Amino acid sequence: MSFMVRECVEQDFEEVIRISESVYSGRIGSFSLVSNLQHCRMLRKYVAANEIGRVIGYGLIWEQRASPRLILKVELLFHPDYEVVEMLVNQIIHDIRIIGPYAVQARAFQDQIQLLQLYDRLGFVENHRMMHLYLPATEIDLTPYVDNESTLNARGIAVTTLAEELNSDAAYFSKLQALNNLTWADYPTEPLVPRTSPNDQMLTHEDNIPEAYFIAKEGQRYIGHSHLMRLPSAPQYFIQGLTATAREFRGQGVATALKVKGIEFAKRMGYHGILTSTRDNNGPMAAINSKLGWRPNYSEVRLEKMLK
Repeated sequence: MSFMVRECVEQDFEEVIRISESVYSGRIGSFSLVSNLQHCRMLRKYVAANEIGRVIGYGLIWEQRASPRLILKVELLFHPDYEVVEMLVNQIIHDIRIIGPYAVQARAFQDQIQLLQLYDRLGFVENHRMMHLYLPATEIDLTPYVDNESTLNARGIAVTTLAEELNSDAAYFSKLQALNNLTWADYPTEPLVPRTSPNDQMLTHEDNIPEAYFIAKEGQRYIGHSHLMRLPSAPQYFIQGLTATAREFRGQGVATALKVKGIEFAKRMGYHGILTSTRDNNGPMAAINSKLGWRPNYSEVRLEKMLK
């Protein structure tokens, strides 16, 4: 069977989206680059078509990060009835070499054996696996944790919300920034990509919920935070956002208490559940999630290839 590779045009979008959804549909919390087809950071987009013109695969090159070093992200997907079209793969690799990034990232699900083999052949190495988890809020029994907050209170630690802090502490944001900066280096990261400086992106995300943004305080100092986020694509679910605790307060139940607060909020508001993800090399958070009732949903393999 013969194929042709050409640039993706607007008339191809419907079929490209259909191919993407055949893989990503139902895997809430993982996102295809197809949603950014017309974004200025989409540097290249190609389709592979068969002899009757049907689009059977696509390849995208996305500007993942421009500074301090250029990092690209590639997405290659093919219709389930077709094997990999080498012409499309070669075109993507050719363009990556011309652009000349510091590194290229890619993702594939654990069950996409053929795609994982392709990336391996192209020199990509597995960085880590993102374990996507689901907690059915209505089924979780929080009785074992009813005394958590009072135990923290006895040690001088109080749990509050961003909504309360907005009204009572004019310095709330600088204190959140200080906590974020303090814990930033402890988040697992990609070893092949330079670590970025702390940023406030998650602190100010449009999907944050002040009433579901929980903060642990010792006196006036913020020592831990954990928050839920809206999920516009699935409005009956929350996403578990950042959870972090200052080092000297770890192992004392602070993170557990904060996440319990989130589960209580989801149950009270009638949400079906909470989705979260954690790297397979983040043992402490995996232990907390497992203890509280998060269940494995699917695994996403994160890959990287160094070019410079």
